[in-house]
Parts: sequence; C-alpha cells; structure tokens
Amino acid sequence: MYDCPVCLEPLEPDTGGLITVSGVTQDRPENWVFGPFPVHDEPCRDRLADPRFSLLVGTDGYEKTSTRLHANALSTQELLAHWAKIMNTSYVSRYSVQYWSDKISGTDEPNGTEMTPWPEMDEALDLSSAHFTCLGTRSRSREAQAGYDIAVHNAARGRKVAMFAPDLSPRNPVPGLTIDRSRPLTPEYIENTLQKMADRGERAALVIIDRLQVMSRHDDDGPYRVSSPDDIEVVSKELKHIAMTESLGTPPVLLIARLERPRREDHALELDDLGAAAELEYHADLLALADRTGPAEVAVLVAKDRSGPAPRHLTVNW
Repeated sequence: MYDCPVCLEPLEPDTGGLITVSGVTQDRPENWVFGPFPVHDEPCRDRLADPRFSLLVGTDGYEKTSTRLHANALSTQELLAHWAKIMNTSYVSRYSVQYWSDKISGTDEPNGTEMTPWPEMDEALDLSSAHFTCLGTRSRSREAQAGYDIAVHNAARGRKVAMFAPDLSPRNPVPGLTIDRSRPLTPEYIENTLQKMADRGERAALVIIDRLQVMSRHDDDGPYRVSSPDDIEVVSKELKHIAMTESLGTPPVLLIARLERPRREDHALELDDLGAAAELEYHADLLALADRTGPAEVAVLVAKDRSGPAPRHLTVNW
C-alpha cells in the first residue's frame, strides 16, 4: 500500500494492520511540522531526517515522533495525503522524491559525476562537468518532475544545485538547492544569476532548467517565448556556453524538454517526438527521451551521446 521514502521498498502492515509513521512534531504529538511519512522500523525510521528540523529536535518543543496507525483507516490516508499534497508528489510511489538521511556522507559518487535517483538512468544521462544534457519527457508524467528529483538527490549529497523552474509549485526548502522561478527565463538571466552565485562563493555544481518550453529570448520588442527551431538552436548554443564557462566552474547543465508528439502504440521513441526541440541535438552533448511503458518501467532513447554509441534504446527501472 505504501512505500518507505528512505529505502523505497514496500511497507507492509503488520498482522494487526498497523504501520509506523514518523516525522517531527512541535508542542503536541499531533502537530506535525515534518512528515509524517510511512516508514519501516529501524534503520529506516532513524534515517528519516530533514536537515532543517533535525537540528531543532530537543529545542522549543520540537520532537522526533513515531506512532503506529491503521494503514487502511481513512484518518491515516487523509493524514498522509495532506503531506503528499504539500510536497506535490505521491507518498505511495517509490519513484517520488526521496527524503534523505543526515548520515549520507556524499562520497558515493563515481568519478565526480552527478548521479540520478535511479541507478539505471546514470547510463543514459551524462551529468559530468562542462556537459550540456537534455532530457525529453511527457507533460504531466512522473518523469516530468525528474529535474526536481535529480536536484534534490544531488543537493542531499552535498552539492550546490541551481534550478530554474518558473512553473514549479512551492516546495519545502532543501539545503543546497536554490530554486529560481523568475520570468522571463532567458539564457542571459541564467548565466548572470549563476555568476552572482559564483561571486558570492556559492558556485553551482549542477544546473537544472525546467523546462525548454518556458524559456524566452530577447529582441528589440522585449522578451518572447522560445518556439521556433531557430530560437531553440540559439538557446541550446547559449546553454552549452554556460556549461563550458570557467568562471562558473563549468557546471553540467540539464535541460528538461517536453515531448511534443503524442505517444504512438507499438512505435519506439524517435528524435522527432521532441518536435521543434529536436534542434537541441546539434549543441547538446547528450540528448535522451523517456516515456513510461509500465508502472516501474521506462523506455529511453539516447538519441545523441558524444561519449558513447547513439542512437541506442534502453529499458530502465524508474
């Protein structure tokens, strides 16, 4: 019924139909300020942490609280759904944003490359220094929030992440993650913002842009929304420039783009599914498309990869 947000494994009720929920309360056991989240008992219960509230536990009425609730009770479902709504993700899905442990050391990254929350996707997304990577996803799909999931995943491992997402709904603050919702979102604005961060000693180790279809360019009449292939080609060139800029630390840049062509049954993903955004191919170091084919299965097309064979089709667990 539920998945533990720490280990992402299914959480089965005990013989009495009870599950453990855990989080942080203030002043009263029912006044949750972080969580509650359905978790396994040790070690998952102890590893569930939020850097903001973990430091407050034991002061000003803040306590780490765990309790047992009936999994099928309407009150339990309503309680957990309340926080699922606030986090804008599903608490019943193991593929939603992972809540990290404050015990993560940040030393598990191979060769310094940024990883995704989905190990099999690391083969499909090259987020190494100076690389410009594009990921195409379906609008309103689970994969469409991949940018935020990847941002949280890397911030949890001690990296400074800058995310530009005008349409992203309000979220709880995440240490190490800066979310910029400014409009119009132009490459010039992104570069200037990153330079200001670098000048403050807060150089971004990863830049995520969600998404191409909300970006703009400037002309003599002011900003206008990117739409034509020529616009997209210029934007992709400028984003590649950002990724290679020494003063910014040559951060990897991940751009999320929307698949424009409707899904076609019995047809594998094609580059043309990106529509006009297929123009990203020329300047991108890696261009991948993702489309869900099952509850835990995603088809991936790596249409371009400067570091490996392409095109290639993968099926990954996600």
